[in-house]
Amino acid sequence: MSRQDAFPLDKSSVFYSLDEAKTYAKTSPLAYVGQHISVVEAGTSTAYQIKNEAGELEPLGAAAVSVATDEEVGEMFDEVFGTEA
Repeated sequence: MSRQDAFPLDKSSVFYSLDEAKTYAKTSPLAYVGQHISVVEAGTSTAYQIKNEAGELEPLGAAAVSVATDEEVGEMFDEVFGTEA
């Protein structure tokens, strides 16, 4: 079996705006906690899951991680190793 066209099999798995996804998560009787959905904006997809019964979305994967800036890394090193070389 192979995919016949370039669209999702489940129409409630891909949305083309974050507002559309939020509305679905909060109001659709088909939405459920833990459901994974994707939001495609400007040709880029971001994965989310429905976090709770209130329909809040939380990002998954790289979108869920924040990376320390160079300045923050320097501060952490100074705290751990001190400022003297």
